[in-house]
Parts: sequence; C-alpha cells; structure tokens
Amino acid sequence: MEQLNQTILHGLDLPLGWLLLLPRDVSVFVFSLLTALLMTAVRRWFTDQHLLHRCANDLRQLRQLDRRAKQIADKPQRQRLRRTVAMIKQMQLPEDMKLLAVVIVPVAVLAIWGAERLDYRPPRVGEELIVRAYFPISSVGGVTHLIPVNGVEFVSSPIRIIQSDQQSPKAGMAEWSVRTTSATDELRLTIRHRNESVVHRVAVGRTTYLPPQMLHANERLTATEVLLKRYRPLNLNLTTESFGLPPWMFGYLVLTLLLVPSLKRMLRIA
Repeated sequence: MEQLNQTILHGLDLPLGWLLLLPRDVSVFVFSLLTALLMTAVRRWFTDQHLLHRCANDLRQLRQLDRRAKQIADKPQRQRLRRTVAMIKQMQLPEDMKLLAVVIVPVAVLAIWGAERLDYRPPRVGEELIVRAYFPISSVGGVTHLIPVNGVEFVSSPIRIIQSDQQSPKAGMAEWSVRTTSATDELRLTIRHRNESVVHRVAVGRTTYLPPQMLHANERLTATEVLLKRYRPLNLNLTTESFGLPPWMFGYLVLTLLLVPSLKRMLRIA
C-alpha cells in the first residue's frame, strides 16, 4: 500500500505540483475545480445525455404540477405524481451508477494525492518544531535523547526524561523543541533510548512535507512525530477531525459539491 501511495504521489506531482506554489486556499479551490471538471466531463461523455435531459425536463414539469396539486389539496393527484417521479428517477439511476463506476478510481487517486500534499503546511526554515517520541509505560522515568545534527538548533535540551503521556496514560512520551536553520529534502532526526535507535525524516523549506507520524518496529521506541501545522480552510477552526475528516478534505468536498452543479448548468450537461 505504501508503495502504491508513493507511485500515485510521484505520478501526480508532475501535473499538479504547481498547485503547491499557490496560497493554500487557492490551491484547494483549484484542486476542487479540477475535480469538478473531471466529474462533469465524465458525465458528459459516459452517460446518455439525451435520456438525462428528457428526465430533467419531465421532473421540472412534475414539480410544477405537484405545486398546483398542493394548492388545491388534491392528494390523489400528488400520489400519482410521486409515483411518476420515482419511475423517472429509476431511469436516471443506471446513468448515475455508470458515472460513479468511471470516476471512483480517478477521484480516489486525487484524494490520496491531496491527503499527502494539502493536509499540513510544510515547515519553513527557522520555524520551531516540536518533536515527540512514544514509549511503553515501562520506559517512563528513563532517559532518551535526540542526536544533534547539522541544520538543527535545540530550543530545549537534547536529553529528556520520558514522562507519562497525558493523552494515553498507558504510554510514555518525550518531547523536544528544535529550530531548523537550512532547507533540505530530508532532515534526519535520530532518537535513541537504551539500545534502540530510530530516524524520523522531515522536509524543511520545500513545497511538500513528509508524513508527520512514523511507526517503528521496536520494543520500546515505538513511534515518533513532528507536529506540523494543519491546514485549515480560510483559517477557520473547523473541528472536523472529531468525525474522521481532516479540515482540507472538508473544504475540498464542500467546494467540489458546489462547483459540480454550477459547471453542469454552464456547460448544459444533465
């Protein structure tokens, strides 16, 4: 799966990488527009537009008839109209399923690229970073240290005492504050505890970022993290993470859902 993600990222960085040079709000808007254009084009070329236009026209007429029947309280007429509407929507359903079958893979690929490129703001040179390492509860009270490396200034001591993790009482955590001094594609931060050593990679001063969390196949030094600033559309404090949706994805979905019907009307696509 990791190899597939990397293939997708490298494959889409060439046509889409220029979006990362724009302000993040503009990037997400253009990304949503491109997705909406893709979905609209697929609908135009892979569905029966003649059938869908006739269905849309019939539904508009039925809505008008339903409003008139409602005004005169003609319940039997409204029931007949509802049955007719249901029949028309059944005719539309195969075309909608055809659209879904065609777009699901390219839209999923775009979503993978967006999740790895738009979710966080890449760290800048001179920015203070918080580095964390996680341990089992048995390591609490022990010593761990972050190895000094070129391109990093320590704001806090490189040697830390492992504390109980407030977010997970059954685990331990150590935290460092560092400041980067130069741009690099791969800053390698080495953390050691007892006889274990791990490397956490960070990209600094680039348009992209490396994954902020890393898991390690160790007995004690099990995970590391660099706290990156999460992108939030229009700097709104959207708490969408509580239901499993990162803020960038929320903005992306809302924009795409607004743009698709607008493009359909502009291009006269049913």
